[in-house]
Amino acid sequence: MTECLAESDLKEMASAMLTDFDARLAVIPSFLCAPFFAEADRLEARLLDLYQVVARIVRKEDDLERVSKWWEMMVSVCDDFSERLGNLAQAHPECGAQAYYDKMQELKRKCHRLQTMHE
Repeated sequence: MTECLAESDLKEMASAMLTDFDARLAVIPSFLCAPFFAEADRLEARLLDLYQVVARIVRKEDDLERVSKWWEMMVSVCDDFSERLGNLAQAHPECGAQAYYDKMQELKRKCHRLQTMHE
């Protein structure tokens, strides 16, 4: 199958999203939780966007090894996003990030299951 999007493109998209997130995070006062929730929601939404892109790509992929590689990439992306969420939680310790972290970890586990299922 000819791909319109390569794994490196996905990583580049994720990196750009995280760079934008870091820039927005830098201007949020640590004592405000509303902006924390907005950024955590946005980060989660971006991760789900990437997940949906990968899900669409692998539906048309015939090579199980390639499918596994795409899900492996998503596991890595989930790790990167979880790390950024951890940075957000450290900057805003009173706001609570556990629910967002739990959702990201659940998505990571799902991607890992899909990865191993297609190996």
